[in-house]
Amino acid sequence: MQAERTVFARTFRVTPVWLWIVQRASGVLLGPLVAIHILVPTLARNPALNALLLAIVLGHGYSGVRRLAAAKATNALYVLAAIGWCIVVGAFGLLIVATVA
Repeated sequence: MQAERTVFARTFRVTPVWLWIVQRASGVLLGPLVAIHILVPTLARNPALNALLLAIVLGHGYSGVRRLAAAKATNALYVLAAIGWCIVVGAFGLLIVATVA
């Protein structure tokens, strides 16, 4: 059961700790990895770096969409949107990683 809080007469769900950690960690890692990807042209074709970038983008996007689920009535909709986003981005990302390798 998720905890709820009321602030300024607005009730919302508290973000689970694991989701908060994924959002923050992926956000911190994205900047330097994208910079390396851009600044070192030979690494742009490295499948390991591309796969790592894809995993971090998927984690960041999923956690971001899930954190939008503040209202109880739309929580299932946001979960489905997060999963759908991950499937679409993951499919295209895997195609890129597979073809660049």
